[in-house]
Amino acid sequence: MWTETGTIRKDPGGRLNVALVYPSTYWVGMSNLGFQQMYRLLNAHPGILCERFFSDHERSVETGRPLSAFHIIAFSVSYELDYIEAVRILARSGIGTSSTERAGSPLVMAGGAAVTMNPEPFAQACDICFLGDGETLPENLHDAFVESPDLGEFLLRMEQAPGVYLPGRTRPVFEGEALAGFEGPQPRFSRVQPLIDPARSCVLTRDTAFGDMFLVETARGCPFSCAFCSAREIYTPYRSVPMENLSPVLDEAARHRDKVGLVSTSLNNHPQAPAIFAGIRDRGLKVAPPSLRAGMIGPELLDAMAASGVKGATLAPETGSDELRFSTGKRIPTGTILEDVRSLVSAGIRDIKLYFMVGLPGETPSHLDATVDLVKRVRQVFIQVSRGNRRIGTVSASINTFVPKPHTPFERHAMIDPGEAKARIRRIARSLSRESNVSVSFEGTKWSYLQALVSRGDRRLFGLMQELSALDTSSWHRFLKQWSRNPDYYVLRERAEDEVLPWSFLRGACHGEVGHDTEAHE
Repeated sequence: MWTETGTIRKDPGGRLNVALVYPSTYWVGMSNLGFQQMYRLLNAHPGILCERFFSDHERSVETGRPLSAFHIIAFSVSYELDYIEAVRILARSGIGTSSTERAGSPLVMAGGAAVTMNPEPFAQACDICFLGDGETLPENLHDAFVESPDLGEFLLRMEQAPGVYLPGRTRPVFEGEALAGFEGPQPRFSRVQPLIDPARSCVLTRDTAFGDMFLVETARGCPFSCAFCSAREIYTPYRSVPMENLSPVLDEAARHRDKVGLVSTSLNNHPQAPAIFAGIRDRGLKVAPPSLRAGMIGPELLDAMAASGVKGATLAPETGSDELRFSTGKRIPTGTILEDVRSLVSAGIRDIKLYFMVGLPGETPSHLDATVDLVKRVRQVFIQVSRGNRRIGTVSASINTFVPKPHTPFERHAMIDPGEAKARIRRIARSLSRESNVSVSFEGTKWSYLQALVSRGDRRLFGLMQELSALDTSSWHRFLKQWSRNPDYYVLRERAEDEVLPWSFLRGACHGEVGHDTEAHE
């Protein structure tokens, strides 16, 4: 059993009982800040009891009760392939995997980044999908539950709440193979504006990926417009947490850990970033920064990293080509990346990790060669600055296949074939194989294909996920070849500009609703 501090236990009697499920292992789930935030928010409501479940813990962490003992089963889904594990968890617990089987007993809902991007592949499992920021959910959920005499009334009350999407009331309409449109009400995203109650670690345990640190959200959303990334679209606008609201959270962090993990898409975009670093230092804490955006690594951040003894940093050039990088909306020249590497190594950083993609729209062999060249140039800078040190660290290049995600300018593009993706990755890896102090890693291209299938899919994928959930992962790709539908239809096909996408009905939900729930949080 894990050793925890901060575990919340309540008497289940007279309360709405919510099973909060992370469809992966405890080790992974307890490092997810959104999961921790919802555990804290749900239990902060006096009328709600929330207990945690994971794929490797079939009964609740808090009391050992089974999933079937709870009124609501709430999945927190950050990654598309976790939909399959969520189906498996329901089936393993003897709970109907589709909403029509259960008739509301228990209710199943899902939220998180994957659901907010595209809930449709998992929609038939859910009575409720939740889109956007979860801060409004506990109050609305509790009030609708206690005031509703039956399932129909409960869903009718929930339908009025921001962020709530009811798959049973908004349905896709197909004409042959093509998705023609949707029937039913259009949901709207939940937005917290301003953001004054940041997500942070609630339960602390060493038995997790970030077990040595206290996680703190400094901002939500993204101020940039990279065409391959959905963060800006689904979490718009960029909202920074004021320092006056971060200060008590840093005090809390200092009582439990000596290191703070800062969570943000672009740390130095916070208008009070220097004050945050000073506040961390004044409390005797060390800083653990997220992946850093090149071109925005200021002296205050470098000083904070040096003072904290940080030895590794991560940058995401995406590609070695300025031309291709600029075409994605990431307008950071190679010279800036190299200068940032020089600054990081000068500040004591020993290991640099670089994230790249293959298969970006418009990519040619020359762009792949540019990626090889960039890694070599990073290595040269690395060695030049490190000369005289007792140990020269490693430049790690992580290469993944580009997956066209919903709610991005690239959402209608086709993904490249897994075989072609593998060939491009091998071209880069072979060219770097003789470079000392350089390592290359990559995700299997077939897994990227499966990720694209689920992330770009519609409700017709649910049967496939039910089948896959009953199989060992080693059999998934073989089974996919036997599927009655052609998966290439979802993955390798470019979508026409006038084609209705499985997530098209969310377009209005993504935009135009910013700030609608501000009053509830002031």
